[in-house]
Amino acid sequence: MYSHINPYATWSNSNVRRAVPGVPSVHGALPFPPDPSASNLVIFYFTAFKPSILNCTVTGQNTYPYFKIVTDSTIPGYTAVKDGEGKTIALIEWKARPLAEIRNVFSKQCISDWLPLAADASHRSMKVNGRKYIWAPQKSTICLYPAGVQTPELLARISRRDDSTISLEVTSSAVTAGLLETCVVATVVLQCGHKID
Repeated sequence: MYSHINPYATWSNSNVRRAVPGVPSVHGALPFPPDPSASNLVIFYFTAFKPSILNCTVTGQNTYPYFKIVTDSTIPGYTAVKDGEGKTIALIEWKARPLAEIRNVFSKQCISDWLPLAADASHRSMKVNGRKYIWAPQKSTICLYPAGVQTPELLARISRRDDSTISLEVTSSAVTAGLLETCVVATVVLQCGHKID
């Protein structure tokens, strides 16, 4: 039922070279805006995989658990994202066409509709609270930018670390805009290895 794939496979190097509207060039034709300062970034770590990101803890730099990702074997086919108080904030349903919902953000819908892959496979779009964003690969990371702006600012970045954990860096402006929970769920979906299209 599940097809495990490399989440970066749909964004091969040949596709990355194409220009993405509203996103800075990956290969230097247009310079990237400078990275946000470290003081402007909130970093989360997806750790304690049992055995994968679908069962893990999301901690901050202080190792405090902010989120828990739980795939309960008593309810097969579902992954819950819980906040630090244990309340479910999002649910992912692993069907032939996986579904997701995030409390107070969007109701249940196909993940391929929530994170549609561009026709040229160069990026994924995401709509949150009426605003459009783009997840685009940059080197070994996946970066979130606002869509349709002249000089897009980096809002979040997903990367795999040398110690096999996954980090999610989110700017304070993205947290203020209410993107944190959505970025956590997107990280799970983009790093879990399941086919989502």
